[in-house]
Amino acid sequence: MSITNIAGFIKGYMVIYAEGFFCERFLNICMRRGIYLWNVRRMGENRICACISIQGFREIRQVARKTRTHITVRRRYGLPFLMHRYRKRKPVVIGMVLFFVLLWYLSTHIMGIDVAGNERIAETEIISELKNFGVYHGAAVRKIDEKLVKNQMMTRFDDIAWIGVNIKGSRVYIEVRERLDTHVDVDRDMPCDIVAAKQGLVKLLEVKNGQTMVKVGQLVEQGDLLVSGVVDSEKKGMRYVHSFGEVFAETSYKKTREYPFEYIEKIYTGAEKSKYSFSVLGKEIRLFLKDVQPFEYCDKTEESSEWRAPVSFIPSIYVKTNKYLEYTPQKQTRTLEEAVELGRQELSAELEKEVPQSAEIIDVRVTYLPVGEKGVSVTVEYLCREDIGVQRPIDKIENLNYDILEEE
Repeated sequence: MSITNIAGFIKGYMVIYAEGFFCERFLNICMRRGIYLWNVRRMGENRICACISIQGFREIRQVARKTRTHITVRRRYGLPFLMHRYRKRKPVVIGMVLFFVLLWYLSTHIMGIDVAGNERIAETEIISELKNFGVYHGAAVRKIDEKLVKNQMMTRFDDIAWIGVNIKGSRVYIEVRERLDTHVDVDRDMPCDIVAAKQGLVKLLEVKNGQTMVKVGQLVEQGDLLVSGVVDSEKKGMRYVHSFGEVFAETSYKKTREYPFEYIEKIYTGAEKSKYSFSVLGKEIRLFLKDVQPFEYCDKTEESSEWRAPVSFIPSIYVKTNKYLEYTPQKQTRTLEEAVELGRQELSAELEKEVPQSAEIIDVRVTYLPVGEKGVSVTVEYLCREDIGVQRPIDKIENLNYDILEEE
């Protein structure tokens, strides 16, 4: 339905027959007086059919008398006639008013948010931050500044290289492009230092430009200056350079956790029960009475799915399923060796996700310490060899002020 048809339905219009010997003159006078007629078509030699607004119908009476044209109303369309027909049926009138108010609200407020392109950053985290910047389910579309939201999101997330915010109808489409590497090299024309990104024991220095400030075998902390971009020589004096090179150090990634000898093993019985709820515009509606678990011992899992209508102004409905799986707890015991092996597997899997892909793992150390007679504390440490140097631009003004104070 076009905007013209919607406006015509709200204001109301009629289909009329104009019959007489001077139909052309009737149309010409209507045009001169600004009386709008549309869908005009001839129905015979002395008869035409046309659509006209309610206000226009009041104004053609004088024209019809002047041209001796007989006007017949064939049909009436629109909200005013509908309201007049059901004026004595208050529930129908109230329902129609509520319908149009709801239609207006749904078409002018955010009914859904779609996020695409994110891999490392969780969708829930992005939607949560958008809410802080005024983009949420139910927010007025006219109050959202797309450029401002883009700038705020880029400032909030360092891992986002580019973000697009597009509003189509009553839905917001967020397109994210994440950085392939969070380390950004400084422009080669800009003077810079090389500092330590993390703690490590320096093993190899390959400095191509700049003044080396550390030695092999030296332990450095995060933020320590490794290569200075301020070089002072007898021939050229003090100058600023763009430091670049590689500083390889031995780094450590470590995790510790306690594992008891006695533990509870879950023996699942196969019985399960599901509870459903759905949410619209951030409001959750439960389809169950009591929010209690159906079994004495059970695991709970949550699944969520989105139902979207083919038109954008209808809000998305999120259906959530809470599934409860019953189990019987049984006490079990494990030996010291089994506890250490379990800790090694779990902690190693977690550490492998933290170690950068560019780092070379040179040794894996597993140590344990008994905790009384009840358990053992397992520690897994990955020793790696990696480049810990990152570039940091030099503020020339600060360095200049420092030199002046030294001379004084």
